Amino acid sequence: MLEQLTLIEAGQALGISPDAVRMRIKRGSMQAEKDAEGRWLVWVDVEQAAAEREVEREAKQAEEREPEREGELSAEALRARIGILEARLEELREERDFLRSQLNNLTFARGMEAQRALPNPARRSWWARLFGGSA
Repeated sequence: MLEQLTLIEAGQALGISPDAVRMRIKRGSMQAEKDAEGRWLVWVDVEQAAAEREVEREAKQAEEREPEREGELSAEALRARIGILEARLEELREERDFLRSQLNNLTFARGMEAQRALPNPARRSWWARLFGGSA
């Protein structure tokens, strides 16, 4: 049954804000007219709006119950994700070990450069013994 409602009443009946009702009027998806005082009066099928809100409420309740079943069903998906994460962790560990090796090599090379720059032959031999090079 169609009724003429104010923007606020129409919003409440439809479960939306009065601004959303105004936007629907501007788009032409709702019929409305201004009264003598300049307020919008919107034509709303109140029974249909109530039925649609009930369907939406039931759908929301079903969505709220869904995660329980979803958790049971997604155990396999969680195992797969764990496998992927474990593989990625192993890759990162290998990369870390490689970078540590590179750092050690660079540190050794810097030490060798520093040894060559030392003017004292005794220091050179000390660095050579320390890092395994020749004096």
